[in-house]
Amino acid sequence: MTDFGKRPSFRVAIFGLGAAAERIHLPACASLPGVEVTSACDPDATRREQVGRRFGVPRLYPDAPSLLADERPDVVIIGTPPDSHRDLCLLALDHGAHVLCEKPFVGTVPEADEVITAADHKGLLVRVNNQYRFMAMYRVTQALLAAGKFGPLHAVQCWQQMFHPPSMERNWRAGLVQSVLYEFGTHALDLVCFFFGALPLSVSAYIAHPRPDIKADVLAHVALRFPDGGLATLAFNRISHAPTRYLEMRLDCAEASVRISYGGVARFGLEWARDLGRPVARWSLVKGGEARVESGGRSTVLARERKYAVAPATAANLQELLQAVSRGERSNERARFARDLLRIVFAAYESASTGETVWLGPRATA
Repeated sequence: MTDFGKRPSFRVAIFGLGAAAERIHLPACASLPGVEVTSACDPDATRREQVGRRFGVPRLYPDAPSLLADERPDVVIIGTPPDSHRDLCLLALDHGAHVLCEKPFVGTVPEADEVITAADHKGLLVRVNNQYRFMAMYRVTQALLAAGKFGPLHAVQCWQQMFHPPSMERNWRAGLVQSVLYEFGTHALDLVCFFFGALPLSVSAYIAHPRPDIKADVLAHVALRFPDGGLATLAFNRISHAPTRYLEMRLDCAEASVRISYGGVARFGLEWARDLGRPVARWSLVKGGEARVESGGRSTVLARERKYAVAPATAANLQELLQAVSRGERSNERARFARDLLRIVFAAYESASTGETVWLGPRATA
């Protein structure tokens, strides 16, 4: 981590003291030298006191306007439900603060354009916390892909399986109809685009509703076409009774394949390796996840996250933002990419509704 000085160099305010702040944002800030959380707000007085006092936040407020009337943070971290993100981003920018906003970014593509335009006008930076790409297993894999270690990438399979219908939620997620693709899908989409180094050209999606009591998109399949013939498929199933797989990815390249598992890995197996003409034992035991390269019947670990990695990855994302601020950068290309992820999500919903492929048109890189 970069040391920004012995005294705090960046004053951070946190909007929302829910689970995201408690498990992700506050631990992330605490891990970074030169970062001081000077204030936070939440409308729930009990939550405000419990979480705020636990992490030693000096000044606590019931809402964002009250906080900004007294405080002058350098950076605001927004961890509230997404229907409030647009207004809170604009409010923070209007008070001269850079913004790290939780995903999903905002509620619509025009709202994203509005926030980015405001940030550009004020010379401020906005980032969205799609932090998975900062985890070692994804970051190391992408670096090796970019270096041509495995040959050109031509296909990505991504899937999630668990039993977690909306009725199991106890917060704003419970009421979402556009749910899994919107609330979680940007993580998977970000990684797929990260690996291809590009945005998709088209989206085709199908959303099934096998349970009439569930209106949300708990069973969805998305196909993405990328430049140079690349293909990605995303399959999300949150009404599966099979063992939970939080996020699995297989990357097929010209010379090797990579398997990335996130959400805890506990495996021991003995498989017949046809290429080697003998059985091969494979085992893994990590709480976070791992990436393995597979070729010629052999499987070798590329990188592991031995512990739950969301807070450290968020710290790396925040650190990158602060370093950009320190260098005087004013490019909001990362926010525009987050905007494009939303565009892909809503194109998938459109495709599922119409039964037609949605063509997006190219942009340069991811």
